[in-house]
Amino acid sequence: MRSASSLTLACIALVLLAACSSNHVKKVVVMANGKLTIDQTKQNIKLDPSNTHNEEELIFNGGDKITLKVESPNGAKTFDVNDDGVYVLNLKVDTLVGGLVNYSATGRTASISREELDRMIDSTQQMLQGKNTSDEKKTYFIVPGNIKKISANADVRIVGPYKGIPYKVETDASGKPAEVYKFFTNKQKRESLDDLLKRMK
Repeated sequence: MRSASSLTLACIALVLLAACSSNHVKKVVVMANGKLTIDQTKQNIKLDPSNTHNEEELIFNGGDKITLKVESPNGAKTFDVNDDGVYVLNLKVDTLVGGLVNYSATGRTASISREELDRMIDSTQQMLQGKNTSDEKKTYFIVPGNIKKISANADVRIVGPYKGIPYKVETDASGKPAEVYKFFTNKQKRESLDDLLKRMK
């Protein structure tokens, strides 16, 4: 028979194992043109295309790899989600561009200098061409039919097209603003850039 101490150690190990597995979170934000029908497993998605923008947030707990299967009139395609964190799956007909929103301790900056504005315009023009985007810079260019890991932290917030950027967010334990990533369609971003350039003339 096992001793009381060995049984206690075994129970502690099981509790620790359960705690570790519960910390594994994979979050996939699906952005699509059309109606999304998702089964109970959240791994099988049917897309009925239309001009309507729709989003769904799929959350998976556990360390195992997740494979999403998307069926549409164009056929079936699978997407693997290997690691913990938050992902964006682009099922739209346009490229998604965006990145980390910069917040100060008091919220988003209300005004920017001309130099900062020029730099913003230049970086936006490059982003629209898929240039100057990287995980290090936390800027992204996600073409249709692709999935992209945005952060290892599944608690970050993803704001999709046609939704406003929050003016202020809560801070974490270290006092830093929580991470928010804003995405636009390529068409949206290009139109806003063209409008800005017209105003500057």
